[in-house]
Amino acid sequence: MATDENSRSSRPSMPSREGAAEALALAEQAQVAVASLTPGRAFDVKLSLCVAGVYLSHLLPEPWDFVGLALMYVIMLAVLALHFRSSGVRHRVNPGMKRSMFGAAVLAFGLYMVALYLDDHQGMPWIWVPAGLLAAGGILALDSKTRKKGIAAS
Repeated sequence: MATDENSRSSRPSMPSREGAAEALALAEQAQVAVASLTPGRAFDVKLSLCVAGVYLSHLLPEPWDFVGLALMYVIMLAVLALHFRSSGVRHRVNPGMKRSMFGAAVLAFGLYMVALYLDDHQGMPWIWVPAGLLAAGGILALDSKTRKKGIAAS
């Protein structure tokens, strides 16, 4: 059986104020390093504007709508490539972000199909404007909701 002196020596000692201050500074540095890896709000806004541009490209006259659509996809890929190049890492996707990305894809695809039907069959070409704005705003809203939850610890 352990004596009272042995049990006291096996307990972790309380850190000194200097040690606690150093640990706090290291934790703050680690938090800043993790925050620098996450994409900023400007990245989300750029991608949402590209999605809105894909929808709005349908408002162009017949030969130019395909050019506008292709141009928006090229710009979207360029934004992604420049972001990955500047950050140097690929971001970890937590389960909340996966659900959010799936929800954004379903929202964007559903709005696209409804707008395509209304434009072709009902003669409402103006529907692309609210559909594009709704898709871009929905993506921003879903992403900001996910960001508030933080990074999963696994």
